[in-house]
Amino acid sequence: MTSLEALNHCLAWLTAPTTVPLQVDGLVLCGNSQPATATTAGHLAQRYHLPSIIIAGGVGHATKYLRHNLGVTNTLSEAVMMADLVRQAGYTGELRLDQTSTNSGSNAVNARQLAPANWHDVLLVQDPLLSRRTALTFKQNWSADVTFSWYQPRPLRLQQFDPLTWALPTAMAWPPAYFTELVIGECQRLIDTPAGYGPRGAGFIPHVDVPQSVVQAYQFLQTQTLNRKR
Repeated sequence: MTSLEALNHCLAWLTAPTTVPLQVDGLVLCGNSQPATATTAGHLAQRYHLPSIIIAGGVGHATKYLRHNLGVTNTLSEAVMMADLVRQAGYTGELRLDQTSTNSGSNAVNARQLAPANWHDVLLVQDPLLSRRTALTFKQNWSADVTFSWYQPRPLRLQQFDPLTWALPTAMAWPPAYFTELVIGECQRLIDTPAGYGPRGAGFIPHVDVPQSVVQAYQFLQTQTLNRKR
């Protein structure tokens, strides 16, 4: 197995396509480094005729990469920068902003406090590498009568690692070292061990049955000397 093959094993699972719901009550855009997710959220909010959406994101590890991708230098939160992109996408409804959260757990807790009481089917829009765990985190922190789905139209697959070259075109853009850190870090957090976020570890998410091929790919990547930077 090569590092490229191992990364693609992990990617195939982390970014597996999801079925878009026929209808949702609400949408939460979680702050991340990818401007395209905000544009997508704006389009989805219009598609579902949502009167309001939530954007959760303070200043965290992804903020500098979001600023880089936008070509800006400022001190704004991810929520504020993404709100501008949502407006540019044509959405005119209410934007409820959480500008304090810096991780998925606080995204979930703070978004719950901002959510209307009639939200029962919620669509999450997030960096595709983080979406699976984000949905589990929201499920852990919201009421049991709320159903979560996440937007992932197709899987990501690498053709080349450095520079990142994709098998199919994508609007996503990560520096290679940050990308590697996210992929390996997500696998570590999702695999239910003392080092993870599941019940055997930090307890932030429910137990996840991770395919053995993904576990093996993650373990292989842990043995490689890779440039990782958060």
